[in-house]
Amino acid sequence: MCKRPMQPLEQIDGRLTLRILPYLVQLIAWLSGKTDGPPKKVPLLVPEHLRVFVAAELKAEQRRQQQATESIPEHPPP
Repeated sequence: MCKRPMQPLEQIDGRLTLRILPYLVQLIAWLSGKTDGPPKKVPLLVPEHLRVFVAAELKAEQRRQQQATESIPEHPPP
């Protein structure tokens, strides 16, 4: 999933992280398959790269569902 190295701890904004922590927890639950979708309410402080990631995952999920329905035969063999 991650292609870039993590940010060094001294560069992480702890106050921002704590403000969006409930959103991040719900997002992780969605990515691990424990909920049906991402949280509906997105905090204003969520970084843009995280918003782009969630949008890309939603598109990928829709594409996977569409491919799964297309691969199911209309009439199962007897």
